[in-house]
Amino acid sequence: MDADIAPGCGNSCLVVGVVALGAVVGFLFMKRRNKKFHLDTSTHKQNVVYLFQFPRCTLGPNASPFCVKLELFLRVNEIEHKVCSSRKVGPRGKMPYIAYNGEVISDSDHIVKFLIREFDLSLDEWLGTQQRATGHVVQKMLEENTYWSVVHYRWDQTRDRLPYLFAKKPSLFLTLVLRFMSRSVRKALYAQGMGRHTVAEITDNTQQDLRSVAAILGRKEFLLGDRITSYDCAAFGMLSVMLWELPGSVHESLMNTELQTLRDYCQRIRDRWMSDWDELAVKT
Repeated sequence: MDADIAPGCGNSCLVVGVVALGAVVGFLFMKRRNKKFHLDTSTHKQNVVYLFQFPRCTLGPNASPFCVKLELFLRVNEIEHKVCSSRKVGPRGKMPYIAYNGEVISDSDHIVKFLIREFDLSLDEWLGTQQRATGHVVQKMLEENTYWSVVHYRWDQTRDRLPYLFAKKPSLFLTLVLRFMSRSVRKALYAQGMGRHTVAEITDNTQQDLRSVAAILGRKEFLLGDRITSYDCAAFGMLSVMLWELPGSVHESLMNTELQTLRDYCQRIRDRWMSDWDELAVKT
């Protein structure tokens, strides 16, 4: 015999169930996050770089500009590597990270410096002091300032779209995980400072940053001349995500109208080293 259900109880039970599931998801997420890092490299091949990064997204190779940056860097320098999709963050609690001959290195900047030393790479050797300074300033502006406008757009302004960045048909579990994470991300935005600004102020700052990069690029093939450098890998990581993975954003709009030199710059790099951009995107 079926039990009678009071009017409205069905919806209430559903809400309670979703909240309870969310609490479980949050607990599991924090438990995984606080677990001490360990990576088994016993099956890794010698002299092969294993790049650990977030799983592929629906709009391109990766939702993280720092992951795109490293994958491009490895391709440009023709370093033998294997891309490993992972949800397990590195020893500094960040993505991406690499493993090479048993050694684990995290933070994309430190990884690039490590690879330049380890493989004796010469892509930046031709740069003068002023060019290096320019490249450094552009990279830091994009990665330490403009990047947070990307985070704000995804995790605050358009957070309801976020699950569809990682899956064409996102599961309830994925949606709850991202909703739980969004609270922490918005707190980080506020602590960093970007979250304290209005959308109009963030838009204005973003426009200034992108116009500055466009002015430095000018009509050159690459950021600092006619040869690609590590600074281009960093710039492409940021700009390509803004151009192709932030639909409806001021970033995308600006590069498709006023700042088409930035769009063309990204397209040149994509055509030469990341022509499989669309193929790498998640299809399900």
